[in-house]
Amino acid sequence: MLSVTGLNRFYFLRGFHDMRCKYERVLSIIHQQLNREPEEGDVFIVLSKDQRKVRLFSYDRRSYSLFEKRFAAGYRFMKVVHEGDDFIYSIDWKDVVLLLESPVVKKLNIR
Repeated sequence: MLSVTGLNRFYFLRGFHDMRCKYERVLSIIHQQLNREPEEGDVFIVLSKDQRKVRLFSYDRRSYSLFEKRFAAGYRFMKVVHEGDDFIYSIDWKDVVLLLESPVVKKLNIR
């Protein structure tokens, strides 16, 4: 079960958009390319290229969890921008909430 609170540590993976990947692929990237070991409470965030789908991978000492949120047509998630060339970087709880709860309208149809 995914339990996400302000007590977790959140990391955004920039440049990784392959939504076909599940736990194993994301964990192999974290282990091999980033030389990191997930610790209890770490949550890794991945955003699709079209910005309509976001996945959160969580780790606790016994298991891994996956949460996915997908917007309907016409909506998307905000683009996450970070200065620097880091592939992974820390993101604050308030920014995670803003990302997950603030849809961006792609087009406004006025009738």
